[in-house]
Amino acid sequence: MKILVNLKYAELDPWLRQLTDSDWFDRNGTLLHAGRNTIKRFEVNGLCLVVKRYGRPTIVNRLIYGTLRRSKAMRAYLHAARLLDRGIETPEMVAAIDIRRRGLLKTSYFVSCCSEGESMRTVTERFATTPRMAPILDAFARFLFRVHNAGVFHEDLNIDNILYRRTGEEYRFELIDTNRMSFHRRLSKRRRLDNLRRLSCAAPAYLRILNRYAELVHSDPNSIQLFGVLMRLRFEFRQRCKRNIRRKIHKAPNREP
Repeated sequence: MKILVNLKYAELDPWLRQLTDSDWFDRNGTLLHAGRNTIKRFEVNGLCLVVKRYGRPTIVNRLIYGTLRRSKAMRAYLHAARLLDRGIETPEMVAAIDIRRRGLLKTSYFVSCCSEGESMRTVTERFATTPRMAPILDAFARFLFRVHNAGVFHEDLNIDNILYRRTGEEYRFELIDTNRMSFHRRLSKRRRLDNLRRLSCAAPAYLRILNRYAELVHSDPNSIQLFGVLMRLRFEFRQRCKRNIRRKIHKAPNREP
């Protein structure tokens, strides 16, 4: 086992070590999401914690994560720390745990503090019929501009991976699912739009975000919107092709030799 604990939460070490028992994790906590990855909420010593257990990696990735590359949990922890260091909000990291067997990664856990934020998807879906959502999208565009100015490229910038909450008269945002991201000294305009194309939100909201983002980078909104839409269409087409190929592979009948 390899465990990385935020010194601020060092007293949680005995509790965190219980996560090495997958049966204990299965029996306890409040389920938030069940899929390839499992996410649960726990109350520990008055703290609200979210624990994400990553799905069992393929045999190749078990070897890679055990020797050549950090696990998803370790990357999520270290990336969260870098985000906070650059002034970008994300739920505070508590710990990352790798469970290995015979040198190969079996599973890993990422533990963070709970967030009071809500998914941005609700805002983007309601924008077309609810004008009062516009200020949230405008603030969101400013947040994305700040993220990019900090050199952060979130490789899974799905709208569900961004939370928002209102604080007084301001809207604040948090990035989650932090294991897939890279950090740079500077992001070009094309690279920024390449990142924004991953926002899987309704078209009216997406165009509004591009419009406000164009103003922030001092570019023509019409050009940015056109270029952004074309990049998004190309991205979505490629994603559909990948899904269709996977579907055909899974449905392919087994042929006897």
